[in-house]
Amino acid sequence: MCKRFLQIVCPIILCPILPAQQQFPTTCAGGRTPHFPNNLPTAIDQQCGLVGQPDPRQPGDGPQNQGKNNFCADSVAPKPTSLAKVVSLQSAAEMQEMQRRLTPGQPPPDRTFLKNLGEGDLVIFEGFVFQARQECKESVNCGRAVLNVNASHDIHISLIAQPRRTKPSDPPPLPDREECTSFVAEMIPHHRPSHWTACNVNAVAARRLRVRVIGQQFFDGSHVPCHNGMPQGTNPKRVSLWEIHPIYSFEVCPQGNCGSGGWIPLEQFAARSPACPEARCTE
Repeated sequence: MCKRFLQIVCPIILCPILPAQQQFPTTCAGGRTPHFPNNLPTAIDQQCGLVGQPDPRQPGDGPQNQGKNNFCADSVAPKPTSLAKVVSLQSAAEMQEMQRRLTPGQPPPDRTFLKNLGEGDLVIFEGFVFQARQECKESVNCGRAVLNVNASHDIHISLIAQPRRTKPSDPPPLPDREECTSFVAEMIPHHRPSHWTACNVNAVAARRLRVRVIGQQFFDGSHVPCHNGMPQGTNPKRVSLWEIHPIYSFEVCPQGNCGSGGWIPLEQFAARSPACPEARCTE
């Protein structure tokens, strides 16, 4: 639709022509239905496909982007995961990278060994949110080829086992060390419910409420994890590069631990709460 409009009046800076891409499937292998958080497509779905706009200098960027956008996780029922599990998987992945002489911080062109470790599995995590951040442009979401608005970018969520102890106002070493015990989950812009915002997720964290997150197990090879509890350069703070990415379902426990039920979708929680002003991504 954007390309057609461009032929008439649309300035290229606002409505760029993107290369032909594989679009999001409406059916997964075996006839299964994709795990879309929202069946309605979002605006970016019409502009940016499964592989985004990979960095030509990184041969592994395209396969990694396609993995980040996978709503067709292999498992039928989600497998429980935990911080201990993602730490163990990190050690296993690092060993495989060493054997293959891969460079840490660069996505591998062949992800077969990651598949064998569990990439693509459907997993479920129960815990707490340390912090959610609205991200900016990335190649997976076609970088600068789409408008720089929140709806075009991922929401990066740090998950922890217990409610956050430090405050954002604490001196950096303290929250950094705590966030270095977290692992990451990502809400991607495709098929994202309107109430899935960093602000609404942070409202959950501020109330120290338990969350339940379901999605694909994924290894983000573009970064390196914390070392000895300290972040490495500008890399996002995390204990492991294994993520829940993309998130298929994000639920909140409004009281207690919901051991016998009571979970509600983030959309429902946010609709009951005061309006949450969203900070726009800045570059």
